[in-house]
Amino acid sequence: MVQREWRDAVATVPVLFTIALYVDYLADANALWVHGARAMAVTALVLGLAACVLGSWVWTGAAKWLSAPLGTAALLFAVFTLVTGDGVTLALLVGLIAALWLVSTVRHLRTPAGRP
Repeated sequence: MVQREWRDAVATVPVLFTIALYVDYLADANALWVHGARAMAVTALVLGLAACVLGSWVWTGAAKWLSAPLGTAALLFAVFTLVTGDGVTLALLVGLIAALWLVSTVRHLRTPAGRP
């Protein structure tokens, strides 16, 4: 159980950083290195992938069936935002990253010790 908590805690950092950057971006459209929707999409995609790598292990059961479509949708929204610079798809991308983190964290908390 300690390994799960450690991985979830580490995976939380890029997710929270993504959300903080996005909120700052919404406030003035100029957060640190983020000077537009496309830059924010790249940043969210990289940080979301980092959170996925840091916090994931074998996906089983309902988590696999829920996370796969959410992850695919997040990737599609990232690509669409990169192409168009659309703010709505950027918001959906950030929301999906948060949703994926939430699904993963809840799954890890609900999985009995000794199971992947």
